[in-house]
Amino acid sequence: MRRINPSFSDDEYTEVLTAARRAGLTPTGYCAEAALVAARNQHTVTTPAATEHEALAELQAELFDARTAVNRVGGNLNQAVAALNSVGKAPAWLHSAVATCVRTVQALDEVVSAVHRRLR
Repeated sequence: MRRINPSFSDDEYTEVLTAARRAGLTPTGYCAEAALVAARNQHTVTTPAATEHEALAELQAELFDARTAVNRVGGNLNQAVAALNSVGKAPAWLHSAVATCVRTVQALDEVVSAVHRRLR
């Protein structure tokens, strides 16, 4: 193992400290990671925290897509109710399907909110 001891002005150190905290690293670890990325011409610093953040962001997008799909089902159920109401009676299964749709959207909303809180 070899050590390098970089020097920073107060303002520069504050910037490095802030970036390190965002990445979930110590300032020394962040400097080492950034130096290796630059030396290897990789142009990005990939850290466990950054990787987790990206994974959560992808998950959040997928959950939003799932929520949209469930809302479409809810819209379809609503149209079915309107059509069935035009003949005067809804089938017994329709109430259960609507309740399931509502519970699913609520559960998805809770998961999306939890992911959103972790991303902040």
